[in-house]
Amino acid sequence: MNLSLDSVQLLVAVADSGSFSAAARQLGKAQSAVSTAIAHLEIDLGLTLFDRSGRLPRLTAHGERMLAEARALLAQQGQWQAVAAELAAGVEPRLTLAIDDASLLPWLAPVLQQLAQVYPQLELELLFPLLEDLSDMVLSGRAQLGVGYQALTTPPALMRFGLGQMPMPLVVALQHPLARLAAPTLDDLRRQRQVMVTGRQPGAERERFRIATAIWWAEGDLSVLELVKRGLGWASVPALLLPEPLARGEVIRLPLGALPPLPALPLELLWHASRPQGPATRWLQAALQAHRLQTE
Repeated sequence: MNLSLDSVQLLVAVADSGSFSAAARQLGKAQSAVSTAIAHLEIDLGLTLFDRSGRLPRLTAHGERMLAEARALLAQQGQWQAVAAELAAGVEPRLTLAIDDASLLPWLAPVLQQLAQVYPQLELELLFPLLEDLSDMVLSGRAQLGVGYQALTTPPALMRFGLGQMPMPLVVALQHPLARLAAPTLDDLRRQRQVMVTGRQPGAERERFRIATAIWWAEGDLSVLELVKRGLGWASVPALLLPEPLARGEVIRLPLGALPPLPALPLELLWHASRPQGPATRWLQAALQAHRLQTE
């Protein structure tokens, strides 16, 4: 079979225009050339694509199916050409954004929607490393950009840009013993299980806000919140996740009482200071820098 895109385009043109002559006029070809090309296509495929018994050719059942495939093939050709055009213009083949926790994705979604409009052919990869894993990814070049909470230490090779402050209220389930205390103290917290986020490597970062002696570790704030909702411990959870669970009565904020005020965690954008960036990465970096975190 010697199938060409020209013959596929002819099939679509004849089907859309309704006749060989109309397709020929549309394409600037002789009618005989169009008829012959379609006949050769039918021979190559081993199928009758048009019923020629009437005044105008009509697609057969086989023709209808092959027309759908032809349209898909031509759309793929357009996609192929568009990707090639972006790559030729210097757009990076893939952009990887590392995000400390999937719970931040709804906040980042508007920026990603804009990215899809500006660079429609870009291959985007979203990864969700936690704690030190995030800066390691940006440092190694596995990710071009990272969005995460400010770490205890940042490698000197990484640049940082503040994106806002994330309040981290203490929450428990309504049935939890701490929920019955009007003014919980640090000693009260130490006596109850604490649920905390962990990464996949040991490090000081995960111990940073440890208060209790008994700990359950979970990968990600959404997992931590789910365990808290089931009364399995107390936790400090990003305020971004709390409006709906609070409204449904699944968790309550612990009154600070005798507890010290809780600092909000700075959120920041990370990138490598000396690694060159493609145009899509530069666009996303600028868009993220303009996208400030808004929390109550």
